[in-house]
Amino acid sequence: MEYEQLNQKYGGAADALMSALSEAVKQALQAEITIKAEEPGPLTDEFAPSHEFPLVRVALGSTTDSDYEHQFLLDKSVAGLIFSWMVGEEPPEEVGAEHLDAVKEMVAQVLGQLQAALDGEEHAFTAGDVEVAEVTGPEDLGLPEEGLVVSYHFTRGEEEQDYLVTHVIKGDAQPAAEGETAAEETSGEESVSKEAAGKETVDVGEDFAADLVVDEAGLGAADDMDDLFSDAGDSDAVIEASPAEFEEFEDAGPSNGKVRKIDMLLDVELDITVELGRKVMYVEEILKLGKGSVIELDKLAGEPVDILINGKKLAEGEVVVIEDHFGVRLTHLLEPRDRIKSLGR
Repeated sequence: MEYEQLNQKYGGAADALMSALSEAVKQALQAEITIKAEEPGPLTDEFAPSHEFPLVRVALGSTTDSDYEHQFLLDKSVAGLIFSWMVGEEPPEEVGAEHLDAVKEMVAQVLGQLQAALDGEEHAFTAGDVEVAEVTGPEDLGLPEEGLVVSYHFTRGEEEQDYLVTHVIKGDAQPAAEGETAAEETSGEESVSKEAAGKETVDVGEDFAADLVVDEAGLGAADDMDDLFSDAGDSDAVIEASPAEFEEFEDAGPSNGKVRKIDMLLDVELDITVELGRKVMYVEEILKLGKGSVIELDKLAGEPVDILINGKKLAEGEVVVIEDHFGVRLTHLLEPRDRIKSLGR
C-alpha cells in the first residue's frame, strides 16, 4: 500500500484511536497518561529512529479492510520503566527478559482494551500476536521498504519526563481485489452451469448413454439400475453443483464502543488447591505402601502451604481449624513481579 493511502487511512482513524489508546494505557499502567502524536511521514531509506541502540521493538499485525504490519520502537530504559510501573518497584538497573515480558503483557492488555472499545465502530480491528525483542543495531531493525512513520510522545501522571515511541506502519494491498476476481470466475462458472442445466441429455459414455436421460432439474433416470452402475470405462460425466446458501447471523457483540468490564467474569468458577507438600517416589516404593505407612513431604513443620488458583500459585498461608473443618489463613500474596514471570509458563 502506497504512502498516500496509508496516510489517508491513518488520518481518518487517528482521533478515535488516540482517545481509546490513552484510556487503554491508563488502565494498563494505572496512571494518567497523556499521548501526543506528531505529523506522520513517509518511511524512506534515510530513516533512522531517534532511539539509542540497543532498543526494544514490539511487532504485531492487524486486520481491518486490509492487512497491516506494525512496529513500535522504544528505548530499552522505557521497557524497564514499564515493568516498574506495572509491579510498583524501582526501575531495574539492567533490562532483561522478564522486563520484555512485562512490555508484551502491557501491549496485549492495551490491544484487548482497544479492540473492545472500537468493537462495532468504523475503525474496529483485529490484532495478531505480539512479539517483543531487543534490537542491537540498525541492520537488525527489519523495516519495510515503504510505509508510514509516526512519533508518539507520552507523559505519565504529573511527571515532566517525555517518553518517545516510534510507530512504523506497513499496509498490504486490499484483499478485496482477489475476492472480486474470484466472484467474476464464480459468475462465469454459474452461467456455464445454467446453460448445462437447460440440456435434456448429457454424454456420459457410449456404454450406457442411451440408458441415462437427464431432465431439466438435472436428475437422472435409468431403465436398469444394474446397467447404470456397471463398468462404464472412462466417462466424461458432468456433476453439477451450486453454492450452499446460509442464513446470516446477527452480530451479538457489543456495538456501543464501551470498554468491557470485568463484571462479566465475576461469576466464573475457579479451582482453589491447597498444597501441603510434595514427594517424588519410585514405583517400587509406592507398591510397598500399605495401611499405616507414612510419606514424608518436602515441607518442614510450620512452613506455609501453597495456595494454587487453577494450578498457578497465588499465595501462601497457614493451616487452621474452623469448627470441624480445615481452613487456610493467607499470610503472603504472590508479588506482581512473580506473576509476570509465570506468564509464559
